[in-house]
Amino acid sequence: MKNARLLRGVHGFDNVAFRPGSCGYVRHDNKRSRWLKFFRPALDFLYTFPAVSAPNPQGALTLDWGGRDPYHQSHPIAANGATAFPQLLPGALSQAECAQVVALGQARLQRAATVDQRSDLASRDYRVSDIAWIAPDADAQWLFHRLALLFTQVNASYRFELLGFVEALQFTSYGPGQYFGWHVDIGGDDTASRKLSLTVQLSDPGAYDGGDLAFHGAADMPIARERGCATFFPSYLAHQVTPVTRGLRRSLVAWAYGPAFR
Repeated sequence: MKNARLLRGVHGFDNVAFRPGSCGYVRHDNKRSRWLKFFRPALDFLYTFPAVSAPNPQGALTLDWGGRDPYHQSHPIAANGATAFPQLLPGALSQAECAQVVALGQARLQRAATVDQRSDLASRDYRVSDIAWIAPDADAQWLFHRLALLFTQVNASYRFELLGFVEALQFTSYGPGQYFGWHVDIGGDDTASRKLSLTVQLSDPGAYDGGDLAFHGAADMPIARERGCATFFPSYLAHQVTPVTRGLRRSLVAWAYGPAFR
């Protein structure tokens, strides 16, 4: 593939190619692939905003376009199409690693999920699931290193400024009747600094029914149900986990933080 870059040396990346400035369903088995334009050399503006200077002696503001016509100007601008879509990495964690993560989660105290200070998610009925928090203890440090590498690789397309994890990793279990309604991962508190979110599927797809990770306005993503598949997405994308109707869905969730979007 011309201009494609294969990510090798990391489990699950041998069949994944990133075209610089592109994104989409990153599974290259000739079944499904979609790429979006990353950069455009320029955008044509119908109208450009002026600089507003101090009032003149008559009290009127002076609008300044630097001697340019405010209408129909062309400006070079970088447009990153990746920032509007999730990216799927099948096999990001091996079967054995998924089992290790489940063991880490089960060894931690599990409790009913809450939405803490998020006023937009205040209702207890908005989210029904059980969670445990995996801190970077000695038995889990390998997982933090692995996820850090995955975030770094995927962020080559998103190009966000990421610094690391503020919160522990979230091990989540959804049983029959449990779900998480439509929401975004950023809020009005410290979570406003979340920039890139991750969900790793830990259960076999046949172990449960329902429990689909869905994004507003996006097509179904059956690949995301594969055990070990990692789904990355900008934290401002609206998504949900539909109600589980049978069995148990387990997943690992993480959020990479960084300076505010601007």
